[in-house]
Amino acid sequence: MANRSRPSNWTLMCAASLGLLWFLSVCSDSAFAQEQRRLENPAYVLEVARRVDSLLVATYVLPEEAERYATEFRRRYTSGEYDSFTDPVEFAEQVTADLIEISGDSHFSFRVIQVNEPGEDPQSHLRHPIRYYRLGQRENLGYFKLEWIDGNVGLLDLRRFYPIGVSREMIDAAMLFLSNANAIVIDVRENGGGAGESLEYFCSYFMDYPTQLTADYSRKYDLLTEYRTTAEVSGARRTDVPVFIVIGERTFSSAETFAYDMQANGRATLVGDSTGGGAHSVDLFRVDDLFEIYIPTSRAVNPVTLDNWEGIGVIPDVFVPSGEALDSALVLARSAADEYGAIREMGVNVAVEEMQRLLSDAESLYRGGRRESADPVLDSMFQVGAEAGIINEFFVFVLAYEYLGDADEPILFALFDKWIELYPRSVTPWEWMASKYAEKGDKERAIECYEAVLRIDPDNPNAGRRIARLRNE
Repeated sequence: MANRSRPSNWTLMCAASLGLLWFLSVCSDSAFAQEQRRLENPAYVLEVARRVDSLLVATYVLPEEAERYATEFRRRYTSGEYDSFTDPVEFAEQVTADLIEISGDSHFSFRVIQVNEPGEDPQSHLRHPIRYYRLGQRENLGYFKLEWIDGNVGLLDLRRFYPIGVSREMIDAAMLFLSNANAIVIDVRENGGGAGESLEYFCSYFMDYPTQLTADYSRKYDLLTEYRTTAEVSGARRTDVPVFIVIGERTFSSAETFAYDMQANGRATLVGDSTGGGAHSVDLFRVDDLFEIYIPTSRAVNPVTLDNWEGIGVIPDVFVPSGEALDSALVLARSAADEYGAIREMGVNVAVEEMQRLLSDAESLYRGGRRESADPVLDSMFQVGAEAGIINEFFVFVLAYEYLGDADEPILFALFDKWIELYPRSVTPWEWMASKYAEKGDKERAIECYEAVLRIDPDNPNAGRRIARLRNE
């Protein structure tokens, strides 16, 4: 897990995804009428606006701009521009629109504290955690589509970044699905951001360790927090596979961070339109018991460009209208996959030739009764295969199957030992060894192998019965 958390783009993007501000039927007409009456009081509207003004000046990430933005906002609310609002939702939407217009910063969101599901208490501290839980369930933690496309191209449609504590296994599963791809396309056109903390782990599949990623500067702490790829990932890194990221105007915040980092480090080609331009991160502030506001409190600083994309967006390498961008990216990916695949296959062919030579040498040594000399040769064969990405348990299974005849017994048992060394939780080599010992009449060793099966898999339905049968024979 990442050893730090990025500022909470997550909260804004989760909230934004819930749509425009609204009241569900669980809000009673009387409660709504009471809120209307509060807004009909100009003194209340003025007090709310003053609190927003104070929060803006005190917390906005760019202090030199905060006072200027507040001055314009102050002019609007003191001149009575909000006095005619009686609907709290419409009032909140207008204040949000004005703050974004004044600042050019789309991260501002002034909103009604509302319920979104039946039974929610808008004043409860459980409101946001439950909301994000439900959102994650609806969105499958942002992983909308994984697709395998002819030509060994993998496609991931990624709609949001969720905190690493809940998304790590999903990231690993997606990267396992893409592990054989000769080119990868990641579509983030509908990705509004989310939990930036997960980017360290996700980017680690595509970049070496330790690669510096975009940092965050916090106004509150006057501190630059740095981020970098992680030392370990659960699957295989794909640090040289061609990557194409599809972007558009709805790509925002942490999704922009991902695209920007991959582009700045030379790890991806960006295809599509310029993104939304949100390089700031937000914190949530409660204004009163009716309203809350998200205010940008930190900003991105990329270690390669020493800049960010605030207000201008991440610029694609290949400009294509958003609606056509995926098709264009797939054309580029297929071409890149052909080239990458040809190079990859050349490497595999070289490895296979070396593996065949080593295996032939090992066979001769095993059959000549020289196991001490044969084992290192067999180890070398596996090492060559592992470096070429050829070795997995199914490979070992098929190779051992080739030697099941009695004449090849020495190398077969050497392969059993190698199988157990590489995959210690597998019961299959123990079961195969038990069968071979039973065929040879060596009941004691067969029982020992079946007992090893039970140590690995105590609920194994066959090992116990076979032990009993061997003891009764």
